[in-house]
Amino acid sequence: MSLLDLDVSGAQEPTTVEAGTECKLRIIDVRQDVNKHGNAYIMPRYDVVDQPLAKDFTDYMELPHSDMDAKQKARAEWKISTFLGAFGLPTTLSNADPDEWKGLTGWAILGVSTDETYGEQNTVRKYVAGK
Repeated sequence: MSLLDLDVSGAQEPTTVEAGTECKLRIIDVRQDVNKHGNAYIMPRYDVVDQPLAKDFTDYMELPHSDMDAKQKARAEWKISTFLGAFGLPTTLSNADPDEWKGLTGWAILGVSTDETYGEQNTVRKYVAGK
């Protein structure tokens, strides 16, 4: 048997999950970096559990910083708080190692956006804690 002895005639293109769908997500990677303005962020990459044709997608979360106004800071803190709650993580990140988050599962309601480079991608509309 050759390595090339395979039939991919039934292969299907990965797609987005319909907007408004509540899905179980698995963290497959977490990027930690600074943006072009020098502000720190985390960006988990997700796999939709039990949906083999769903595209992987990311969620950008800028960490609160001194250049944010009160509203921006409150929104950033809320988003991170709901993310942590959905994945059963503690609400204090001082000693967190996002590499240890790989494989954790949590729930979110998804949205869909279109990007010029990547086409349709899922987004997180809302994290759902306590599932």
